[in-house]
Amino acid sequence: MKLIVNEHHHCDLIEIVGRIDSYSAPQIETVLDDLISDDHYNIIVDLQNVNFISSSGMLTFVKIQRKFKQQNKGEVIFIRVPGLIYRSFEIAGFNTIFKFFDAFETAQANFSSPEE
Repeated sequence: MKLIVNEHHHCDLIEIVGRIDSYSAPQIETVLDDLISDDHYNIIVDLQNVNFISSSGMLTFVKIQRKFKQQNKGEVIFIRVPGLIYRSFEIAGFNTIFKFFDAFETAQANFSSPEE
């Protein structure tokens, strides 16, 4: 798995390439925790090049989303999610706690004010 993190206006974009499984999930969690530690709360995750996501991978994102809800700031948003990956979120019931968009610009517009 490969992670690419880019800072943008009002948000950070994380592009993931490969599989998200029990091996790679801790790596993703570390990157997300580091962003939060640096007061980066608006996170867009591009899953276009992800070919598999396990339950532990999904739970990594759920855990971060819960942190944001508890702090009453921040959010994880997914973009360009392949059909089978979205279906995994749907089957797990996690599609209701995240927003999904087709394009980066649409997701970025969701964050109307700069990070606090």
